[in-house]
Amino acid sequence: MNKKLLIIFSFLLIILLSLTASAEVEIGGEVGVDSSVIFNNNQSEFYLTENLKIKLFIPQTKSAEVKVDFELRNNQFGTNTTFKKLYIKRGYNNFNISLGRQPVSWSFGSLINPVDFNFGAEIMDQSQSAKYIAAAKIYVPVNWKTGIELVANPQISTKTKTETKTGIRARTMINNYDLSLNYINDPLDINRKNKIGLSLKGDLGPLGLYSAVSYEKSTKQTIEDENIYLLGLDYSKTINYDQRVYLQGEVINLSSIKLKEFATTLLQADISDNLELDEKRYNLLAGNISYSINNFSSVNLFLLGNINDSSFALTPQYKNQLPGNIDLTISSILATSKNKDFFNQENVPLSINFNLSYSF
Repeated sequence: MNKKLLIIFSFLLIILLSLTASAEVEIGGEVGVDSSVIFNNNQSEFYLTENLKIKLFIPQTKSAEVKVDFELRNNQFGTNTTFKKLYIKRGYNNFNISLGRQPVSWSFGSLINPVDFNFGAEIMDQSQSAKYIAAAKIYVPVNWKTGIELVANPQISTKTKTETKTGIRARTMINNYDLSLNYINDPLDINRKNKIGLSLKGDLGPLGLYSAVSYEKSTKQTIEDENIYLLGLDYSKTINYDQRVYLQGEVINLSSIKLKEFATTLLQADISDNLELDEKRYNLLAGNISYSINNFSSVNLFLLGNINDSSFALTPQYKNQLPGNIDLTISSILATSKNKDFFNQENVPLSINFNLSYSF
């Protein structure tokens, strides 16, 4: 987090806690340990991270609520603090407004959302750092199934100048289909400042069907406008009351230029310059197979692939809730290609990850 913003949020936290000093404030959270072994170029590297997540449960009033949620992380690179939530929300007769660091995501159930306020806010059913931003957000409910959301996100472009990324999203239900339309103006994107997104989700028999279209207007003659198309479906079935099978898959069609922009976020690594992409359009495949063994354990298999060169990254995962309110997660990441394809072992090295966490 920027130091100036951290100072502002710290003062805001002190003020909010002072205002609620007479009320009972409860503390909850989670303590955990992440360990990872990464194998790359016949070498292995071990990483250990200690996590402490703190949530303050501050009593609400009839018209206002305060959310405080932050995380301390310690590893070989140092110790850092990240605020996920540090905002106040106030409700009025016809709208509500929230100010501070808060989660902003226009998700509609997809594994990869090309029409989100920030790309990468949620990837493969996991919240990412791009979801939590310093912003002012206004929500105006039109009726029980229709609403409009406005977001303003100040961003520091230089030491002396601040630009504001803004967005508006309208969402409604039409014949049991969830429809949303959004517009984003991003002054820090020098190539495509104006972006329009449309998403649709509903049921088709036993299947869930969803799609999205994104259009980004180019500001330069040398760069073409960008169109992104997504089509996905999901299916779930319950077996013996406590067992559940869930299947989800989607295809995203986008340009090679946009694929390079997505690469850093999708692979969680700065490898965009290493990609050699010749074709104008690419098709990404995202999938998830999940099986709940019982109320305490489950197995998942996430898949992310490039259909054009048949390269894929696989993430098998096992979760189990142990006695004593301890959660165990074991996962791995591996690429299926050794060539200079999109998902190769250089971009996606083999890794094994272990996580133990205790909630309090």
